Amino acid sequence: MAVKVTTKIKEVLKANGKRAALGVEAVQALLSEVRSQILTELATSTSSYSSLHMKQVLNSIEKYLGNFESAADRELAAGISSSFSAGAGLLPAAMEAGGESGVYFGMGHVSSQLIEALQQFAFGRMSAVSNDAYTKIKGELTLGILGQKSPQEVAAQIAGNLEGPSIFKSVAERSEVITQTEMGRAFAMATQRSIETAADTVEGLQRMWLHAGHPRAPRMVHLLMHGQVRGIDNPFYTATDGTPVLYPRDPNAPIGEVIRCGCLLVPYKETWGSAKDFAASFDATAHKVNEQPKKSKEA
Repeated sequence: MAVKVTTKIKEVLKANGKRAALGVEAVQALLSEVRSQILTELATSTSSYSSLHMKQVLNSIEKYLGNFESAADRELAAGISSSFSAGAGLLPAAMEAGGESGVYFGMGHVSSQLIEALQQFAFGRMSAVSNDAYTKIKGELTLGILGQKSPQEVAAQIAGNLEGPSIFKSVAERSEVITQTEMGRAFAMATQRSIETAADTVEGLQRMWLHAGHPRAPRMVHLLMHGQVRGIDNPFYTATDGTPVLYPRDPNAPIGEVIRCGCLLVPYKETWGSAKDFAASFDATAHKVNEQPKKSKEA
């Protein structure tokens, strides 16, 4: 039974991971397109800037960024909705694999409200990135008008090549983090809500934290949470500011505990096997607690 349950959970996690990766790729593709549009716009100024020309360029750039924001919001909306559905379906799928199907969860109306709230929050974050990019681009163009930078230097600082420092490199990184974080948050929140809803009808239901890795540097507290089991309403740990963290990417957690977090929340029952063995079955794609990560590599 334990093998069937863990296999099913892995299937759901893998499918959701692929969907999240596609969401990131889609947003990055949109960003690449607007970067090309802005580079083309900047290429029309090969020798010098004028106030009139700057206004025209800024109007075009504002339009391009607005189009990016709208398209990115659509991708975020679809990705968050898909991730939420996957998280809500994780427990039912696990229980069916364990021979315990037929539990009613009744999350319909609440789910719609949560999904909309998650989407609106993500839209606000993406809008902030777009607005910040516009402000910084305007600043660079102003430097060009004042003669402090050549048009070529301005273009390089704005759009660069995404490898060196540039405004668009920052936008690319921030939009990637937003997409990953908010889709991951939707999955974890839906998993938590489905477990809460089933608490009264599923005997022995608990929750387990799986450390799936930070792409840059693992958080030690998250490493230590790998395989930890908690009751439905019990926090996994307390953040440095004193906030109880109920699950990965908990919206109440400090931003430092959330950004680029790839950890996962999964349902767990003792009848599915020992907690240690259950967690160990996921170690192929997660850090083991007794192994110190190498500083030279990303987690």
